Amino acid sequence: MLTLERVERLVNEGADIVLTELDLGDRDRDLLGLVVCASIHLLREGRDSAHLDEVIRAQYEASPDEVRDWWDW
Repeated sequence: MLTLERVERLVNEGADIVLTELDLGDRDRDLLGLVVCASIHLLREGRDSAHLDEVIRAQYEASPDEVRDWWDW
């Protein structure tokens, strides 16, 4: 049975598979982490969509502006 905890673990494990097999730079690794966080945020909130800043506020200690600066946005 798929519980929320199991899905979260599997999403993280999927990201780890990619990170282990590919030699990604910090920007790509951070972006993959952000996708994982956004997915987990949607699962936890039981929603189909969210704004990026909302995801960042919920999942990171840094502010949305600080996280966006990681990619010079």
